This record gives sequence, structure tokens and C-alpha cells, in this order.
Amino acid sequence: MSTYLSSLNATAAFLESSSEVTRAEFDRFVSQLEIERYLPGINGIGYITPIQSGQEQQLVDEMAALGEPDLNIHPLTDNAQKYIINRISPIGPNVEALGLDISFEEGRRNSANAARETGLPQLTPRILLVQEHSSQPGFLLLRPVYYNDTGEVRPDPAVSRFKGFVYAPFVGRNLLTNLTANQGVVYQFSVFDGTTTNMDQLIYASESDSEAPSGKYTATYTFENYGRKWTVLYESTLPFEATFRNTMAWTLLIGGLVLSAMLVFSVRSLRIRGDATHELAQLRERQISAREEENRAVVENAVTAVFILDGQRKILFANQAAQESFCYSPRQIKGLLFDDLVSAAHDQDETSGVNATGTTREGAELVLDLHYNEWTTFEGAPRVTAIVRDLTRETEAREEIRITKIRYDQALQGAGIGVFDVNLETGHSDVTDTWREIMGVDPSETDIDAQDNFLSRVHPEDLPVLLANDAACIEGKTARSISEYRIKFSDNEWRWMRSEAVVVNRNKEGKALRMIGTQADITELHNSRHALEASEKRFRQVLSAAPIGMVLMDNNGRFLGVNDAFCALAGYSEEDLLANVRMPDMMSKDERKKLYSAISDLMNSDGSHVYTGEHRIVNSNGTERWGLFHTTWAYDKNKDEHYFISQIIDITDQKKIEQIKNEFVSTVSHELRTPLTSIKGALGLVLATGSDQLEDAKKRLIDIALSNTERLTTIVNDILDLEKISSGEVDFVFQDLDMTALINEAVRENSPFATTHKNTLRFEHPDEPLNVSADFNRSKQVLANLISNACKYSDPETEVLIKAEQLEGKVIVYIQNRGPGIPDNFKPLMFQAFSQADSSDTRAKGGTGLGLNITKQIVTRHQGEIGFESTPDGITVFWFTYPSTAEDTLDDPVAAPNVKRLPRRGKARVLHIEDDYDFAEVVKSGLSKVADVTHAGSLEEARKCIKNGNLDLLIVDWSLPDGDASELFDDIDQILPNVTVLGLSSDGNRRRDSRVTVNLEKSRTELSTIAEYVSSRMAKVS
Repeated sequence: MSTYLSSLNATAAFLESSSEVTRAEFDRFVSQLEIERYLPGINGIGYITPIQSGQEQQLVDEMAALGEPDLNIHPLTDNAQKYIINRISPIGPNVEALGLDISFEEGRRNSANAARETGLPQLTPRILLVQEHSSQPGFLLLRPVYYNDTGEVRPDPAVSRFKGFVYAPFVGRNLLTNLTANQGVVYQFSVFDGTTTNMDQLIYASESDSEAPSGKYTATYTFENYGRKWTVLYESTLPFEATFRNTMAWTLLIGGLVLSAMLVFSVRSLRIRGDATHELAQLRERQISAREEENRAVVENAVTAVFILDGQRKILFANQAAQESFCYSPRQIKGLLFDDLVSAAHDQDETSGVNATGTTREGAELVLDLHYNEWTTFEGAPRVTAIVRDLTRETEAREEIRITKIRYDQALQGAGIGVFDVNLETGHSDVTDTWREIMGVDPSETDIDAQDNFLSRVHPEDLPVLLANDAACIEGKTARSISEYRIKFSDNEWRWMRSEAVVVNRNKEGKALRMIGTQADITELHNSRHALEASEKRFRQVLSAAPIGMVLMDNNGRFLGVNDAFCALAGYSEEDLLANVRMPDMMSKDERKKLYSAISDLMNSDGSHVYTGEHRIVNSNGTERWGLFHTTWAYDKNKDEHYFISQIIDITDQKKIEQIKNEFVSTVSHELRTPLTSIKGALGLVLATGSDQLEDAKKRLIDIALSNTERLTTIVNDILDLEKISSGEVDFVFQDLDMTALINEAVRENSPFATTHKNTLRFEHPDEPLNVSADFNRSKQVLANLISNACKYSDPETEVLIKAEQLEGKVIVYIQNRGPGIPDNFKPLMFQAFSQADSSDTRAKGGTGLGLNITKQIVTRHQGEIGFESTPDGITVFWFTYPSTAEDTLDDPVAAPNVKRLPRRGKARVLHIEDDYDFAEVVKSGLSKVADVTHAGSLEEARKCIKNGNLDLLIVDWSLPDGDASELFDDIDQILPNVTVLGLSSDGNRRRDSRVTVNLEKSRTELSTIAEYVSSRMAKVS
């Protein structure tokens, strides 16, 4: 058995000598052991690899890469630790064992675990080999293998990493048959696994000759054999017994015992010899491992790529540096032709060491230094070691340095910078061609003394300063010598130069030996600097003399410069402003926040770099003054901060005038619109109630008065709207609306106007909503202006088409009519205020020429666009767009309700809160058929009426002599929580209030519209 163990030790040493042993190499090694001749007791020699559950496919892949493509792991078990036979040779008689997981059977598994834990060879119990078809019993001899991480002669199983088993499968008959010549003739013996002669544990039984029956003498011996106890049973044969007399039985017994003792001694001797062989194998193993580690230290480096090639120059091995350089994994690079990766360079540069080129897996080119070493394996196979040094980065760096030097020289030449190198001991200067060019020296004059030429041409006033700066640098007082001076070129031409020089070499005593420097012609820069100084002086003069306030400020609002106009505005002297006052100190907190926020937004955007805004300034005596700020900014790279320049115009007087104008507009809005609405309503009532009783002439006069009232109302509305929209005083109340519903409402309201002009209105729209965010009333005003214009300028008996659709995130509305069209010379003036194509249109068609200008401003405030197309005597189309919004944000549009009237019980009870008694009387008369109207002219009267209760609807003019009508909401909520509130005032820009159903503007609302709201309210109640 020791001989067999020595073979396993040699196999373990062979496997450990290389990290990758192919199937062919393993078969070749086992065949050299000549198993059939010297080791007849075994079927072959194999290797068992331990793996964890889940690592099966990884092992299969690894073995396939080593030339073992037929590994099939069997049987499938649930064991966490598996022991897989992944090598066996010869393969022919052992093919069933390849891939066997020996942990499937308890005896095999326990023996493997024992060998692993003790580090000693271990026999398995009696088994039937899977590859033995004769059903002869046998066993396995397992020799554990460990990674020798500690370098010890025999690795300690407690601390060393387990690697696997080298093993041999034994068949008892093959091992024990014909051990001696008398076996089966003189005696028979049987071998059992264990301490008993149980036939179930029989490993081998000798077969006697048929002519030699069994005798009557037996002997049993038990001994330890590689972790298993074996029992040997000896039995005498009859021929053996016949050779001795019966009186010699005891002698025979004693002889048998002696023979057994000699057999045990022989087995022991064989074991001792096996141990010696094992020690020899261990020594050989250590020598091989040491040589392997030495080779691995050389080969497995991360700097130089090493390849091992076979006779066909195929890659058998590539170290980590080779894999990384050529971007291949170990499996990918193995088997490739080396010449496909590396080829000799055509133009070899001996100085750079480059003699080959390579190509990575990604196709990148490599610059290489290649060397070969040819050798032969112990089997006589040719091998080549290729050592490849990657010089790609080194070559690229060298080329980059070369290019950088060229660029540096070109940069110096292009920048007009000359270089000089002065030997301070001899006074000799070496200069570049650029220096000669700067100094106007002919490059061909090589014998000229550059230092003498230079010093002789320096301006007499500048030479002492230059020499003093050089001396300070030479003596070590300053790090650099920097000077600006004039060089003479002709009797009338002096050019400015600037030089910078440093000492680059000193002796041990610190004496300067060499100075290198640069020189540049700065004449243009010098002149530009003087021009800049003159320009700055003129700028400061302009700043000081400007009639409007001018200031220069830093990031913190500190004044860097101010002029007299701003001092007058601020009430401070220039000294106080520059020393003690900042711009933020002259503004309230709200004004500062508004100014800072606006300028910050502009600075963070890519838009305008000029901020314009109006802000209040508190001057030295505490008086507020209004200033119109025009502020811009610039970045100071030297200080890494911005500075700000502001023009501040005193607009205090303009603000006062604007306030007077606003008060006038408010007065006109209330005092002019209300009487006009009253006149219009009264004339309408006269025509509506008594037209049948009037003579035609009187009826005609009333029609004329009503028409002119409407015209005057339109003029007043347009002028006031233009003023408020242009000044930005109109607050737009944006809400999510359906443009389709909005246009339907406009078409309904303008249908009577179209009928008057003998036109019809038609509206086309898609089925889905057209969602926009818009001001309801102002959008209706846009539609009314465009529809009324289309009707005015349409041919009689024609159709005005209104069409709406959604296109690329916008809702677009078209108003189309057929008529005379727009003259070409008027098209550029179409949206200007007070513009009409023909002055006669004012009387013939009516209007002020403001409608389209107002319409454009409203559309622009909605972030939309407006335009038109027109052909003479043909079709004219006006269009405008609004940005569309998501459908799920749509609110219920606030529009005049178009509710089907239901039968109701009695009239509505209405309280009209209005300080104009004439207008109140007109409204009361206009609503007489649908409501009982009570009038209140002040807040006090309104509160009394509200306390009495019993009201269905309130019509409110917000501006009252004793306050704003919104003060009544608390009383309304408490006493009349279900009452409907309608706003009816001259203020068309009233902010929306959820408690107010709708805000109507007096001059834009017909009595019939008010009556419709009242009727709708009663219809809902009933």
C-alpha cells in the first residue's frame, strides 16, 4: 500500500507544480507510472475537487477550458459540500467515475472528511466501484492536498487551505490475488473491512485449487490500515495438512503463527518503506514548489507581460500584465496565435527600444519591446517564452513632450517673446531668434554682442532702474527682476519693452552665475494703457457732469463713485456717500428686496443685462423720492466680484402727475360710465316698453340717441382700458377655462350685432375641451372686438366663421369673414392705437381705432400671439393663440349662465346697492318684470335691508360714499348665507371673490344680461 501512496504523492506534486494542468498532460503523467505493470491493484489515479452547492457549472466550465469537455456531475445531491471526481486516468475503464460526487454515499463522504481534517491518507470502507462491472468489492485510498501558504514541510490542516484529494480506486481481487506462490494451495485467506469476519464486509477471499479442499486449522488477525481496521482470516488446506503427521498439529499451528508474524512484519516493513518514499516525495514536492514560486514571482508580475507559447506559437499561458495590456481574460487569451497579437515593427527605432507593435482586443494599437527565449519541456515539447514590455504610454509621453516643446517655441514666437540667457561671469548673452527680431537685429549677424547691443540702446532715463532691478535679483534681494523701459530704434522712434529675469544657477557661496529671462515689445500695450487712463478720466468727467444721477457700486452696495446729480437727489455730499452711506441704507426693506431679487434673476438668466425699475429712495432729510433705475453690471476678474453701474433719474414729479392722472381716470370711470349706462338703459327701456306708442320720428330720435350713447360708451371704455392696460394697472384674473365654452358665450352675445349687419355667425370646434388659463372677461373682450370687426367689414348676407383648435401645445382661434379686405399700406399699422384704414370708417363703421391695440395687449398678457391674413375683396382671417393647459386642471368657467328657465313662484327679491340714484332707477325699471328691487345708497342703508332678510339676490356697486361694499360680506354670510351676489360697478378689474357669482362692468353690461342672471337664479331656486 505504501507503494501506491507514493504514486499518489508524486501525482500531488505534479499537480501542484502548475496552476493549470490539461487533461492531455495529466494522462501523459499517469501513463508514465505504468499502472498495469507496477500498480496492478488500482484501476487508475484521479483527483477529487471540493465545491459548494451551486458551483457545479463553474467547475464544468473550468475543466472544459483544461481539455475535459465531458464532465457530467452525478448523482445530484442536496449536500452543501460536494466532492467531485474531475480527473481520472486512464479514462477508458474509469469513464463512469468521471464527474462522480462521492459525497452521495455516507462511507465515502465520512472517509473524505476524516482525511481532510487530519491531513493523513484515508481508506474508505468496503464499496463497489461504479466503474467495476464484475461487482467485486473494493475501496478508495484518499490522499489530501493543501495549499502550502505557510511554506512548511507538511501543511497543518488546521490553518492551511484545503485543495482536494489525489485518490486511487482499488479492487480487492486485483490487489491481493497471487501475493504468494502457496496462496490457495497450502493455505487460503480472506480480508474483511472491520474487526469481524462478517461476509458483508468481505474485501477479498482467495480461491483454492479444486483439488485442495479446506482444512481444519484457522487463524484471525486484525490490524490498522490507513485509518481503517482490516481483519485477515487464514485457513489451512488438506494437502497442507497431509504433509505433516497428526502428532505434528501443534507444530503446524506454530508454523502458521510464525508465518503470519512474518507476513505482518513484511506489511510493516512495506509501510516503513512507504513512509520513506513519502518523505522523499515531500522533499521533491517542496523543491518543485520552491522552484514554482520562484518562477511565479518572475512571471506573475503586474508590470511586464509574459507569454508561454507552444511549437505552433499558440498561447499556453499569459500572466496578469499580459492580460491587462491586451484586454483579454485568461480563458479568452489562451489558445490564440501570438502572431495575431504581436508583430515585428517595420521601422525599428533602436534609441527608443521599440521593435514590435500589438493590437488589443478592442483594436487599440500598442508600441512594444519584444524579446524571445526558446526552451524544451521534460517531455521534449518545444516552448517559447515571450517577454513583452508595453512602451505605449512612454512613447506617447515622449511624443507629447516633443509636441509641447514645439508648441512652446511656436507660442513664444507667436506671442513675440524673446528669451535671453546671460552668463554673469563672462557677461556673454545667448539669445533666441525672436529676441533678435524684437530688437531689430539681423539674425544673420551672429558675431554681434547681444548684451552690449542691448545696454547701449536702453533709454538713459530707464537704464539705472533696469540695472538696479537686475542687481537686486542677482544679490538675492528679490526673486525676479521685472522692468519696463524704452529701446531706441531710430532717432525718432523709441519702443517700450518689458523683461522678466531670474537667477537659475549659483555657486556654493551663493554667487549668481547665470540669469535667464524673457523680453517682449509692449509698445502697443503701453499706448493702450495710456489710452485707457485717458478714457477713464473722460468717463469720470462725464459721470460727474451728467444731469442724471450716476453711481458705481460694489457687491454690497457701497458707493465707488457718484456724481453731483445723485448727490442732489440723495441729499448727501460725495464724501459722505463714499465713506458712510450705502445704497441699501437709502431704501426700505421691501424696496431692497424687490431690487435685489430682480437683479439676481436677471444675472442668473441668459437674457438682458440691464435692469430697469422704479424704486423709492429716502434722502438725508427723511423725504421719499422716486428714482427710475437703469442698472447694469460687469465682472471684475481681479477681485472676483461684480460691480454695478446705475443711472438713477428723479421721477418724483412724474409720480405725482401719474397719481393725479390715476385719480382722474378713476373719477371718469365712475362719473362718466355710470351716467352713460343710465342713459343707455333708460333709452332701451323706452324703446322696449313704449315703442308701439311712439311716432316714427320720435322713435328715430331715440334710436339715434341710443346708438350714439353706445358709441360714446365704447369710446370711453376703450380709452380707459387702453390707459389701464398700457400702464399695467389692470390685474388679470387667470383661471382654467374651456375655450369652446368661452367662444360659445361670445357668439351668443354677439349674434344680435351680427344680425344688425346682415351676417350670421358659425362656430366650428373639436369635440374635446380646449383648456386654457385665461382671464374670462378680458378674453371675452378679445372675442367681442374680433367678431364685431368681422361683422362690420363683411359683405351683407355672408357668414362669419369662428374656428378653434389645438395645435402644438397652443389653442388657436380664427375669425374669418369675406369683405373688402385690408389695404396693403395699412397692414403695418393694424395694431397701432387710434389707427383706421380710412378716416371715413369712424363715421361709417363707428369705433375709435383702439380695439385691436387693446386686443393685442390682452393676448400678449396671456403669453399668446395675434396676427391676420387678408386678400383684397376676399377672405380676411384674424387669429390669436393661448397656451393650452392640462385637462385635469379645468375649472368651471365663470360665465353668464345660460340656464333653462323653469316655472317659478313670484318675482325675485333683489337688493340693489348703488349710490347713483338715477342708475338705480333704470335698473329697477329694467328688472320690474322679473324682480322686486329694493335700493340702498350706502353701507348703512344696505345693512338695514340685509338685517330684514328675505332676499334672493344682491346687486352691488363696490364704491360707496361710506366705504367699500365688501365690508358687508360678514353680515351677508351670517344673515343671508344662500343669497346670490352680483357685482355691477365701474371697476372692471375687481379681484375675484368666491362669494361673488360674477363681476359685471356697468358700461359693458346690458340690462337684459342682468335680467338673465336674476331669472337664472330664480330658476335654480324653484
